[in-house]
Amino acid sequence: LLVSGAVVASPMSHEVASEGSGVMGGSFYVSAAYSPAFPSVTSFDMRESSRETSYVRGYDKSVATIDVSAPANFSKSGYTFAFSKNLLTSFDGAVGYSLGGARVELEASYRRFATLADGQYAKSGAESLAAITRDAVITENNYFVVKIDEITNTSVMLNGCYDVLHTDLPVSPYVCAGIGASFVDISKQVTTKLAYRGKVGISYQFTPEISLVVGGFYHGLFDESYKDIPAHNSVKFPG
Repeated sequence: LLVSGAVVASPMSHEVASEGSGVMGGSFYVSAAYSPAFPSVTSFDMRESSRETSYVRGYDKSVATIDVSAPANFSKSGYTFAFSKNLLTSFDGAVGYSLGGARVELEASYRRFATLADGQYAKSGAESLAAITRDAVITENNYFVVKIDEITNTSVMLNGCYDVLHTDLPVSPYVCAGIGASFVDISKQVTTKLAYRGKVGISYQFTPEISLVVGGFYHGLFDESYKDIPAHNSVKFPG
């Protein structure tokens, strides 16, 4: 199965940074951040890997049970997945080195985006199911089912940053750009992707060792396709 789409975010973050002892005129620092994230999935197209065209059908909202063996339960043609905002399980941590206004840091982050229902379903969780068929009409032996109840993204990024320092003010704007790897989990299938990130914000220095940071970031992937997403059922195609 091939899934194409993007998992990106543009949130506000609240970060606390603490600096350590200086080396060669600079200093090491560690930071932790809570960063609520908002997914921007422009398309989420699915098809069988070996075929150019497949048909995607969603689960019937009125069916009160989950039975993926009944093709009639997948009555919604042209179904596509949507994902919710990440307001709770969205965290960042970084270690870095700063020298003057320049910084370099290694940052790790975790995001979880649950599948969002496109209305009221009689059975909770049915929105996470989709049938992939070879033909426009679904039958007992021409489809398989995928289940996507969430997407998680664990990233490790190397960022370069610049702080606009003011000797007479405790407030400093900053900008960062980074590149690294995202480990995207869809239906327990983890795919490694080359990723990029941009960050902007303002830091307020409480003490020489502690600063509060408020800012936003954008995280994207260079390649937005995913292969080998496992089937949720064992329907076999004839031939």
